Amino acid sequence: MFINKTFEGDNIPKATKWLYLSSAMFRDLAYQFVSMFLLMFAQYCGLGGESDYSQYLAMYGVISLIIIILRLWDGFNDPIMGFILEKSKLRKFGKYRPWIFIGAVGSSIMTLLMFWLPVHGWAYVACFAVFYFFWDLTYTMNDIAYWSVLPSLSHHEKVRSHLTTIISIFVSIGAFAAGGIVPILSSALGYTVSYRAFSLIASVLYLVSQVVLCVFMKERKEDESQIKASESMKMRDIFTVLGKNSQVRSSIIGVLLYYTGSSILVTLGLNYFYFNFGYSDAGSYQFYFTIVYAAATLLAQFSFQFILNKLKWTLKKLMTISGIVVGVGYLGLFFYVFLDPFAFFPLMAVLGFIVFYFQTFFQLIIYINIQDSIEYNDYKFGERRESAVFSLRALAAKLGNSIQQGVLYLALLIGGLLAISNQISGFEQEAIVQFNGDVAQISEYVKTHADAITGTANVELWQRVVYQVGFTIVPMLFMVGCFIFMGATFRINEKNHEEMVAEIEKRKVKNEERVNE
Repeated sequence: MFINKTFEGDNIPKATKWLYLSSAMFRDLAYQFVSMFLLMFAQYCGLGGESDYSQYLAMYGVISLIIIILRLWDGFNDPIMGFILEKSKLRKFGKYRPWIFIGAVGSSIMTLLMFWLPVHGWAYVACFAVFYFFWDLTYTMNDIAYWSVLPSLSHHEKVRSHLTTIISIFVSIGAFAAGGIVPILSSALGYTVSYRAFSLIASVLYLVSQVVLCVFMKERKEDESQIKASESMKMRDIFTVLGKNSQVRSSIIGVLLYYTGSSILVTLGLNYFYFNFGYSDAGSYQFYFTIVYAAATLLAQFSFQFILNKLKWTLKKLMTISGIVVGVGYLGLFFYVFLDPFAFFPLMAVLGFIVFYFQTFFQLIIYINIQDSIEYNDYKFGERRESAVFSLRALAAKLGNSIQQGVLYLALLIGGLLAISNQISGFEQEAIVQFNGDVAQISEYVKTHADAITGTANVELWQRVVYQVGFTIVPMLFMVGCFIFMGATFRINEKNHEEMVAEIEKRKVKNEERVNE
């Protein structure tokens, strides 16, 4: 199936460029669906309603612990995958293509198994642990290989900045599709039916997009010196890059802080709407807020190049302004908990727009910084190590997701809110048994009963304040910390990056001349 075609130079073939960039939409659709809704599925469907609330608490606690442990393991597994990719014996099929394909097939199958398990209670917990482990493992194969392609396509910062902006737009479209459509479906059809249906759609789109990419994409031809560097690479070299390259280290810690903050907001936001707006209205308001999220993010991505090129802002100036505005925006969102959520929703939408707009600049700048740090590694040590660096990026992101899972569990536990999800899970199972698959009756039954225990009329203010701290204050601390740390430690700017690239090109020409002599 794999056709190992390559290209040389910085003229990226159009088919390769657009197949690679656009496939990010379907990858992120599948990933965000699992990332955002798998725990919700377990919380409201998989575990089943328990008459003994302590059993439900125990099962939810074990699932949270499973996710934390496996994400921590997966974080350290990412560098291992980066090492395997660099040393791969499958290079005759391409450096990246084989792992993109294998990972997509495996993670698509695991996604379906996780959402279509016909068991509940502790049996579900056991199956969850096994299938989530293999989903995480196979998705990592695809993820490391896929993102390692990006810096390899071009060595010029402006080209890569352009590619980063476009791929971020496709990533956002996939994330918004999952984040916007699924809540509407779950409100209309119930959790079980909607989540299972969407898992099938997302898995098929993801798998097809990756297969098409593998068949028709051309990888950039590797320099012989880089192939030799990969062949001589040892496992410890991945972490050596982190230890000896200060700019890689700065970028990776920045990724950890950014992903922790941004993922907390998204993950806690799913339950937030049920506790504040009520079960029936939660899906609609979450959909509206997702539109705000999408509009702000896409506008930021489209305006990013304009700000840099037309307004002549530096990356550091843009990050400084973004850090200040994001901090203020999160603080404003915290106080929203004391207002009527329905009457003041426009205010929440405005604050959310501001946060999402400037937070997107953080993400884009961090992506560019990571790619620049690869050039810095080539400049300082004569080795690019794309896979190693991007495996460290994935490690940081997974560590951030582990922290996010812990924050979610603590916010639900301290606020006494797991009792509500236990009851809703019970309503789901009762309705499925009672109405024998009649989607309309199941939905109406669950809505009627769930509305009586959700929303500001039924959830006490102190409970919502506890949750609001996790929803806004904790991510604010991580985002502001990211801004301060990156500003203090990342030293590569537009000018010295151009100088590095010029020096690398000179060395390359000299090496070629030496070989030809």
